[in-house]
Amino acid sequence: MPWIISLVMFVCVVPTAVLLFAMGFPKEPGKKKLIFGVRDNPKFHEGDAAKKVKDIVSSCRKSALIITIIVCLISVILLILPVSGGTMLAWMLLVFVMFVIAVPFGKGNTELKNLKKELGITKSGVVYTDLTNTNTVHALKLPWIILPNAIALAGTVFAILADLGMIRIVDNIAIGKNGLTALSLSFCSLAVMFVPLAMMMDNTRNMVISRDSSINANYNRAKKKTWADLMIAMSWVNALFLISYSILCMFVNNEAVIVGGILVYTVLLMLIAVIGFVNQKSIEKRYERDTELELQDDDDNWILGMFYYNPNDTRLNVEKRFGFGSTINIAHPAGKVIMALTVLLLIGTIGYLVYLVATGQLDKVQMNALN
Repeated sequence: MPWIISLVMFVCVVPTAVLLFAMGFPKEPGKKKLIFGVRDNPKFHEGDAAKKVKDIVSSCRKSALIITIIVCLISVILLILPVSGGTMLAWMLLVFVMFVIAVPFGKGNTELKNLKKELGITKSGVVYTDLTNTNTVHALKLPWIILPNAIALAGTVFAILADLGMIRIVDNIAIGKNGLTALSLSFCSLAVMFVPLAMMMDNTRNMVISRDSSINANYNRAKKKTWADLMIAMSWVNALFLISYSILCMFVNNEAVIVGGILVYTVLLMLIAVIGFVNQKSIEKRYERDTELELQDDDDNWILGMFYYNPNDTRLNVEKRFGFGSTINIAHPAGKVIMALTVLLLIGTIGYLVYLVATGQLDKVQMNALN
């Protein structure tokens, strides 16, 4: 049932595209602290400026909506088409194209910064430090994130030993030679990322939204708990599927069962992400009235509202202005290395896909995957 592969991609791409649109282009941005990554300002809601802001928001939101609709329509078309090397390449490229939605976000960010200059809005506000809660508010309980990923690692070791014949439960493993190893390593690769990502989000510097330290503590604890719960839930789903799949594939080599299980796995991960996004939105709404401080304007440190570059900030990671979670400070030494590796990985991935198409090997890779 190769069509299930397209269904898995569909389940990944469409919800992600919709979430990106919902997070970056809200219906009423004037009620948010940030508009396209630019801090809201009272002057944005006065006279001609209010109309300009409304036009900028409307134009960029319309462009983003068109991109989202196009991505969803292409996804539907690819879901209907027979699975082949060409359709799989199209799915892979669509994953990159999906993030073109960042273009109208960056456009809105640039136009709002230009409007600030026109209005004579200069850097203002204060740097407010909540000494009571400095580096003390955390929500991640390490055992809960380490345990499922340790189980995933143990499951991977078990699969490798079973493939090598060092552990024998059945005379002949149904999935075939090295099948268990390949399957378990694909799950384990995610497990390797979950722990550092969870720790990075939990160690994001606490945000200050109020002069009341208790409000700041509760706000940051609530946000970090949302991130922690998301990563823990994904880790348990990943570990349980790795173990159950390894055992199942020792006895069964049925394409419908294997790929159908991957579909369920993908749906669960996407559902967890959606729940995390909804919870994050509810937290922002709950503490909306407590945001009383006029914080220092640091918009110029955000390139297009998405990439943070501040040599004077010692933090490696900061909360994103577009998307969910945290991002790196590119000016930080470690941030420069991470960014360079990320760019090389993207270029390498696209280059490899182009190579497979140019040499006609993509169909062979696709056939091997289906078999």
